[in-house]
Parts: sequence; C-alpha cells; structure tokens
Amino acid sequence: MQRIAVVGAGISGLSHAYYLKKKFPQAHVALFNGQKPGGNIATEQHEGATLEPGPDSYLDRSGLFNQLITELDIKDKLLFEDKKSAKRYILKDGYLVAAPKSPGGFITTSLLFFPEKIRIFLAMRRKFSLWPTITLFDAARNVLGFSAAEYLASPFARGVYGSEAEDLEFSSVFPQLFGKIVAAPRLKNALKEYMLERKNFWQGELGEVKFEKGIYCFKGGMVTWVDAFVKKLQAMGVELVNEKIARVQTASGGQLQLSSKSRQFDAFDHIVSTIGTADVAYVLRDFDKELAKKVAELKHSPINVVYSGYNRKEFSYAGYGFLVPRKERASILGSIFASNVFPGRAPDDIFLTKTMISGESDLFKDAELASLAEESLARVMKVRAKPKWSRVFRHTPGIPRYAPGYGEWKRDVMALKEKHPNLHLAGWAFSGIGLADQLESGYLHARSIATK
Repeated sequence: MQRIAVVGAGISGLSHAYYLKKKFPQAHVALFNGQKPGGNIATEQHEGATLEPGPDSYLDRSGLFNQLITELDIKDKLLFEDKKSAKRYILKDGYLVAAPKSPGGFITTSLLFFPEKIRIFLAMRRKFSLWPTITLFDAARNVLGFSAAEYLASPFARGVYGSEAEDLEFSSVFPQLFGKIVAAPRLKNALKEYMLERKNFWQGELGEVKFEKGIYCFKGGMVTWVDAFVKKLQAMGVELVNEKIARVQTASGGQLQLSSKSRQFDAFDHIVSTIGTADVAYVLRDFDKELAKKVAELKHSPINVVYSGYNRKEFSYAGYGFLVPRKERASILGSIFASNVFPGRAPDDIFLTKTMISGESDLFKDAELASLAEESLARVMKVRAKPKWSRVFRHTPGIPRYAPGYGEWKRDVMALKEKHPNLHLAGWAFSGIGLADQLESGYLHARSIATK
C-alpha cells in the first residue's frame, strides 16, 4: 500500500489530500495539521457580524470549485455576491471612481486620459516584447500606458498581493499569460489563446461544469467549506494527524520519514509540503541544507486587517469597496464594504468594513491600527462617523512576494528539489496566492503524481 503524507492543512493541504485520495483510493493518505484546518481561513463571529480575517470569498474560474462543493454536499450553503455590490471603486485625486468592468467602461472611465483609452484598443493589434523580470507596473505602462499602470495595475497589486506593482514580476504573477504574449503575434491573440487554452483544459478534465460566474461564500462563513472538507476527508479514510512536523529524513528504500517534536512516523512514499517557506526551510534543515537555505530566501508582505462596525445611519456606501493606488499616498491598501457583499454578514443597522493595511505591525497596538483605519476611511469617504467597534487581525509573515527574481528563485528551488523526486512543494509560495490557485494546484499535483 502506498503511503502519502500532506504537510499543512490550509486549503492547499486539504485540496491535495482530497484529490490524492481520489487518485489513490487504496493508498494511506495522512494529513498533518500543525494548528487547525483551514490555515488563513478563520471565520469569527463578533457583535452579530461574520468576520473573515483571511480569504472571504472564492472566485471560480474553472468549474472545479462548483464540482467540489457538490461532492462535499454543501451547495445548498452557498452564498452568491449581492448584485448591489457589483460596483468596485479606485481612489483617484482623493475621490472614488468606478473601476471599468467592460470594454465600454475603459472609454467612459475618468481613471485614464483619452489618448490612453485609444492606446488600449490599439494595443490589442500590436505585439509586445516583454522580458522575464519586467515588473507588473512596467508591463502595464509599456502595453496600456502610464495612467493604466498607476490606476489599474497599482491598485490590483496592492489589493491582491499587498505589494506595489513596481515590486511584482509580471511573468510570475501571470505566468501562462506572459508566455502567450511573448509568443503571439498580437496581444489580442495572446489573450484569446490564453482563455481558450484554459477553458479547453478544464473542460477536458471536468466535462461541462455549469456554474454562475462571480464570487462565492457560505452561510456561516468560509469555515463552512473547511469543516465540510475535513468531514469528507475523514469519511474517505484520510488520516488527520494533529502534529506539527519538525523534520524530514531519508528512510530505507528511498522513502521519507517525518517527525514531530514528540514522535516519529512510519515512512512515506510521497510527501507533499503545503506549509509556508519559513516552516519548509526549518523542516528541511537537516534533510537538504542547500534546498532549505534557498527556500528561506523568499520575502513576504505582512498584512493587517481591521474590521469596523459603523452605525448604518451615520455611514454607508453602495458597492463592493475600493482600492488605493500608490500614487494616492494613503495609509491603507483599500477597504471592502463587507456587509454589502453577502447577505447576513452583519446586523441590519451595521455597515461593516474590512480595511487592509500593509507593513510590519509589531510597533503598533491594535487600537492604533484601528484608529489608522478609521481616519483613512473618514478621509476617503468624507465622513465623520466613528465605528461602534473594531477588530484587528495580523497576518505575519504575510503574502509571498512575487518580486523580480521570483521566477529565477522558483527555478533554483525546483532544480535543487529534483534529487528528491518523492518530495513535492506546494502552497501559495509556489502555486499562486489565490484560493482557486490552491484548489487547482491540489488537483493538478495529484494528477501529476498519479501520472508518474
């Protein structure tokens, strides 16, 4: 009987354990959970409101998520984004401007100057030369123009990665799209081929999976998904081990041995690590010092989240929320109007906001971060209302930084790992930072191991 270990029980770990067990139903699959299942997903109830300190929704782009929640039997607990929250905003010159959502929106938006609006449409017929280490900001500037880089690429980078667009490597943020742009004769062809190739691949894997486009959450919060995952894994016979792995060692017959601080486990044929790079480096320190040292080089962007509950009579605003470009020099990355996005997220009289602040926060107390969020919202939204309550959450080390040189770092890591064919590295440092990236990574990794 094959023995497979998955280290880490965030969404990446849960996904890997699930799809590995589906691919190898007779294998012994063990999921090692150092703290609690779900990782950064940690739904909390406070003053009648549902708070999501980490990921608060899922954007399905392949149909895999919808297939999964059917198999987990939680489709009836799915919540769809409220249509009233469809409008997103970007801060420009101190005021909120609606972000374009369609080709026509690029013509009417005040985020871009008119010559650059024309340039975007002309760009579709041109070929662009991009180099592997070009930043997201420079790629947007070269292809779409300076205003697009400042008011589209910059808020995207800050809102999704917690980093500046100048500090992100385009080829690492959009690896498949980068390859298409380099190879295709026109940008339009590159975009079309990228979307078509992705669509055809997942249709070939899953068949025709019908799903409503948009973002999803669950009744009871994202933890509902985690709980259903754990329940399903237990029913499938996956062993859940509440031990934090401290060491990997070579065992006889080419197998690998895992140990916690208190015990040693039987050897495994395959080990999939989905934990953070600092933990990976620690676990591998005796197994392969060179690999451990290289893995530890990756930098992260710490993120602080401040939830605030306002009296709706004093402060409320339609839409999903807003992002702040670097040029606006605000103290926050943006804010989500959480009570607008999904029904029942807060009491009817509460306007719930989720504000993101980047940077190390060790020197700041919770009250200081809450005050910073309050002052920033007051300045942006032009209101004097004070929240009835606030809750602060800190994410350290934070989001992996796909900075210029990330692609080379990843290639070096994978080259060093080649001498350990039964050790597999996954998680958001290697597979993308989104929940969809983690779910798809689990599926594809299981598929790859099964093929080998």
